[in-house]
Amino acid sequence: MINRSIVRLLIYFLLLASLLFPLVVQSEEVIHEPQYLSKIVLCLDVEDYEPVYETTIFSIWDEKTVCWIRFNYQSQEPFMITWEWVGPEGRIYHTGELEMDAGDYYNYRTWYWISIQDFYAANLLGDWEVRVYVDDTLAAVKDFSLE
Repeated sequence: MINRSIVRLLIYFLLLASLLFPLVVQSEEVIHEPQYLSKIVLCLDVEDYEPVYETTIFSIWDEKTVCWIRFNYQSQEPFMITWEWVGPEGRIYHTGELEMDAGDYYNYRTWYWISIQDFYAANLLGDWEVRVYVDDTLAAVKDFSLE
């Protein structure tokens, strides 16, 4: 009789965990190079160089998905910041690049976005990720979902 109660309790726990696990996974953020990237945010827009309406869940009715970053970097030569938008199938949907001048950047903020509403991305529902590179070095990965 005790064994049945333990089994039931274990089953309820596993069911509850299976419901909560996708919520934890979809908002995963990994900063690979903290000396370069101090913050990465997904949002609906940017105003006055700051993210607005931060979220990791986007709708096909949203105009765009914005990936906003704040970084520190010193370079004697021009360098590139690259955003790779990876769709649910694991293929790169879009790549965006921003060429930066040589210099010392401290708490510099910039962003890149992909359009959703009325664009092909609206057909790719599921879990996405955006990868940010600073001069070919993977700086961060941020997961999000498009519903």
